[in-house]
Amino acid sequence: MKASDLSRRNFLKGGAMALAGAVAAPFFAGCGNGRKHERDEEGNFKREDPQPDFMKPPAPIADSQIVSTEKADVIIVGAGMSGLCAAISAAEEGGKVIVLEKTNTVNFRGYDYAAVNSRVQQQVGNHLDPVDVTREIMRFGAYKPNQKVVMQWVKHSGHVNDWLLDMALNKGCKVQHIWTYDEMVAEGATLPTRPSMTFVLEPTQEAIEKAPKGMIGGKPVIAMAYTLLSTAQDKGVDLRFKLPAVQLVREDDNKGRVTAVIAKDKEGKYHKFIGEKGIILCAGDYGHDKDMLHYYIPSADTVKINLYPSKANTGDGHKMGLWVGAAIDEGPHAPMYFDFGMVNAPGLADSVMRQPWLSLNNYGERFANEDVPYPFIANGVRQEPDYSKWNIWDSKWPTEAPAMHQTACKSLKSVYHDPKRLQKLIDDGVVKSADSLRELARQMNLPYEKVKAEVERYNEMARKGFDDDFYKRKECLTTIEKPPFYAAHISMALLVTLGGLKINENMQVLDKEKHVIPGLYAAGNNSGSFYANDYCMTIMGNSHGRAYTFGYLAGKHVMKE
Repeated sequence: MKASDLSRRNFLKGGAMALAGAVAAPFFAGCGNGRKHERDEEGNFKREDPQPDFMKPPAPIADSQIVSTEKADVIIVGAGMSGLCAAISAAEEGGKVIVLEKTNTVNFRGYDYAAVNSRVQQQVGNHLDPVDVTREIMRFGAYKPNQKVVMQWVKHSGHVNDWLLDMALNKGCKVQHIWTYDEMVAEGATLPTRPSMTFVLEPTQEAIEKAPKGMIGGKPVIAMAYTLLSTAQDKGVDLRFKLPAVQLVREDDNKGRVTAVIAKDKEGKYHKFIGEKGIILCAGDYGHDKDMLHYYIPSADTVKINLYPSKANTGDGHKMGLWVGAAIDEGPHAPMYFDFGMVNAPGLADSVMRQPWLSLNNYGERFANEDVPYPFIANGVRQEPDYSKWNIWDSKWPTEAPAMHQTACKSLKSVYHDPKRLQKLIDDGVVKSADSLRELARQMNLPYEKVKAEVERYNEMARKGFDDDFYKRKECLTTIEKPPFYAAHISMALLVTLGGLKINENMQVLDKEKHVIPGLYAAGNNSGSFYANDYCMTIMGNSHGRAYTFGYLAGKHVMKE
């Protein structure tokens, strides 16, 4: 049995047929068995695809079901980075703030904090051109995003980044690292990146002791989570955990102002929270709602791993907004895909395995330029059999890997170039290792003659210094000739979804006619108007940058009401 036969069952179990059906449905619906298209009273064809269930508003929760009612200036849904930044920002303006969080703790995912010309960037000489940054984000989104919204991040992220860092330093955290130009930018790379990342934090011992278990990202994330949570508490923010929001209250039959949020406690009782100045949705993405994921990002059907372990990100904010008439980004929404899933082992691929080495598909064929940002690598791999690839390299890697530098947020830093780490991966059976290509091909279950031909072709171009087949930059063209040889079987993974409710430059949620829905704001991954098609990885860390910046701005704008 071929590797492709085995891995297909592991990946999809029939999902490819479901995806094909979903894609074909709009073209063939109504065409079979003599069925005719129906028209409405205005002569337009009626939509034949039923509205998905998540879009259908539930029955309004009656006042008789409400067991308690509380008021505050601002009600925030979600205690992640954007929600806590919104809460602190509003509290700084004198607002009484209540935060509703469905889990038992705050939620953070990483520590890549992008900004445009923050204090630490200027300190190390990383100056970004605001015009260039704006155009690059718009280009990635094929100009679907609202440029006025994008420019709010470009304009404000620098000083909000300073605000964040000052809070962290005030809490005793220290700057572990400031990203330099050379760490982020590889000269001559296929797609040039910008030095947009800022600082990495070192937490205090108190922060480590109070950290929630299982937080992704280690100490730097613990430091930021501690900073924002403790600062919010210092500012008098009222945080309510294990109290998920389930419904918004909008006046005048969903034509007036959003005035309140209804939450449901663990006993099934409903509580109303009135936001006299406004409601801010910061409830995260919808990566664990299968219906939303399939509807808005069909390509996710081909992805094996969902990187975020919490099951809480089910699009609650998106749904509540849709139910009161909010507009949402045009699909398909932008996902954040990574090229570090592993086909035959749990966990994530080590950075040594992800370098831009020679990549072969499951037929033993090279298929793409390996030196592109990871969303584009994921796009290429999804066009191949079984949605996976083999990366192959040789024993010269300790000197060759550092010379490749970083390509759009791939972790090529020298701290990971440790032979002991690689040996552990070999011992665990994650990385294949052999003293001959024939034996390596056998372990990969690929045809030896095909692998040999591809390696010989690749070596020829590497010695010449030019990739005739895919135009990869020469620094990444390394011969595969010195045993032992290594191979890793890699799949794609999803971290987060990046489509959200449409907003204007004041973070106010819009309806389908681009009218403001009074009283309703959104930030973080509940907010849209910023991404389309793919995550803009040439401006590294902008997802977190948008989260903290738009949370901060939402808190300021809501207090002006």
